[in-house]
Amino acid sequence: MKYSEMSNAAWMMSEKLVSVFGVIFVTSYVAKSFGPSIFGQMAFSTSLFSIIQTIAIFGTETILFKSISKSEQKGTRLMAVARRFRLALLLLLSAPTLIYVWLTMRENFAVFAFASFLSAIFVTQDIFSVYNNARLKSRMNTIANGAGMLLSFAISFTVAWLKLSPLLLSLSIVAVTLVPYLIKRGQFFRSSEMSAPPRRRQRNYTRYLMYAGLPLAISSVFISIQVKMAQFFLVGVGSEHELGVFAAANTISASWIFIPVAIITSCFSAIFRERDEVAVRLAARLYGYVMAVSILMLLIVSLFGDKLIITLYGNDYTQAGSIITLLSWATCFSAMGTVAYRFMVKEGGFNYLLVKILFQMLVSLVTSWLFIRTWGLTGAAWSVFVTELLSLTVMNYFFKNGVILRIQLSSLKIKTYK
Repeated sequence: MKYSEMSNAAWMMSEKLVSVFGVIFVTSYVAKSFGPSIFGQMAFSTSLFSIIQTIAIFGTETILFKSISKSEQKGTRLMAVARRFRLALLLLLSAPTLIYVWLTMRENFAVFAFASFLSAIFVTQDIFSVYNNARLKSRMNTIANGAGMLLSFAISFTVAWLKLSPLLLSLSIVAVTLVPYLIKRGQFFRSSEMSAPPRRRQRNYTRYLMYAGLPLAISSVFISIQVKMAQFFLVGVGSEHELGVFAAANTISASWIFIPVAIITSCFSAIFRERDEVAVRLAARLYGYVMAVSILMLLIVSLFGDKLIITLYGNDYTQAGSIITLLSWATCFSAMGTVAYRFMVKEGGFNYLLVKILFQMLVSLVTSWLFIRTWGLTGAAWSVFVTELLSLTVMNYFFKNGVILRIQLSSLKIKTYK
């Protein structure tokens, strides 16, 4: 890795350290104070709107990253079009969802859902994060996101400490995205411009976003749904208590994924610019780095995860200790799979990704239904494990004559790192 890439990755990791601090000390304290039911309601509401948010983003994160990496001027024009496009999609999808939640679910769900909707607005409008990442300026993202998380954690801790109404936790859901958006927006316009393309050309930009973004959008949506599938089945088959326990275990098991993601994001700016065997070799080297980090974190969580759960969340979440290792393995597979996903995007494998994710969604649907009905909470963890394993391996190997398998095998060779 070059110094600029290492520095950028370090800034991205430092941002997530604040997040991990919040997960370990604040979120667990809130979960312990209000119990698994309230925690499960919050998890379900945020999961619901994270899917809508993913649809509204419409795969534009990757398209913008690629465009800005190649040409800042063209990238900023595309940013202006993408921002309007995202907002229109979000409003269109959120209105019926909010009405449904209001009419069919209890008050807590409705309040948390509306807060999640407001939070999603600021996420979809925050096109400045991808600009900063593509230009290796993640320092600003770190400062802005850290400020938002600290305020959100302060609100959550205060509500739990003073034993106020759990509905006030909705303020923390909004604050965590509103504050970063305002900071990054202000910083961007102080140093750069976002001039929309001429009106006669805006339609061409929109068509490009829809054409290039549709396969990525569908893929992203199905990935989001697949990740949340176990939670949705637990709501129907299990209980709010089990949903809260699963959310706690998943939070701890995935708390470290920011490390490989930061490395991947920083390194892919260079990989996007390379071609053929050079790109394959760089991807294999990156895959090896991610695998090493993932295995190290897997060992740590496997050894101390159950003790962390009991210490941080309390005895009500004891069941989470039995599934945390399985979910940590799934996180491991997901981190390594991100390298393959980005490489496929670089090679224009949008249609392949779409077919792959549809098949992955089917596997997740079948295993979630079958495993959760048979083994309950443990079945939910096994469903996630099996789906992520197949996604990392078999489902990737039919792309471009097995280039992903070649990358994985090359990552095990010493000469790859010379």
